[in-house]
Amino acid sequence: MISRILLVCIVSISLSLGDRLSYGAQTQLSEKTTPEQGSSIGANDSRALAMRYFHLGLDLQKSGKWGAATLEYFRAIGEDETLAEAHANLGLALAQQGEPEKAIPHHLRAIELNPALPQAHINLAIDLAHIGQYSDAWSHVHEAQALQHPVNPEFLRLLASRLPDPRKK
Repeated sequence: MISRILLVCIVSISLSLGDRLSYGAQTQLSEKTTPEQGSSIGANDSRALAMRYFHLGLDLQKSGKWGAATLEYFRAIGEDETLAEAHANLGLALAQQGEPEKAIPHHLRAIELNPALPQAHINLAIDLAHIGQYSDAWSHVHEAQALQHPVNPEFLRLLASRLPDPRKK
């Protein structure tokens, strides 16, 4: 019971203090500007459509319409499975709807596609902590910190209360 309360506190505090991060429109996406060898016009059209769905998802997310944003992120990934930012935001949207187990594979895919997305590491750490995988959560906190990304100190304290930081022995 105490463990469940603590996890609710971790998620509540981290959400209220803004730990969950979105890959927003203000950041330049990794759009391909020149076709790769062997690609076709269709591939470029698919990428452009994926970007439109992604930006629709961002607009819906800003309005707090997480379910609708989720659908747009799924559509973006359907058009271009390699769009790391769409996976990152899909993970965020699923987590915001109380489904961290479904969010985790999307955070992981975003990191696989672009290991330098600190928001994917932070959101993954929060979701891993939420389901009790504290050691794995710490490794993604450390990855975000290595990328020079600040991590909410309250989240760090709450995570440390469940499992001390393995780097501080």
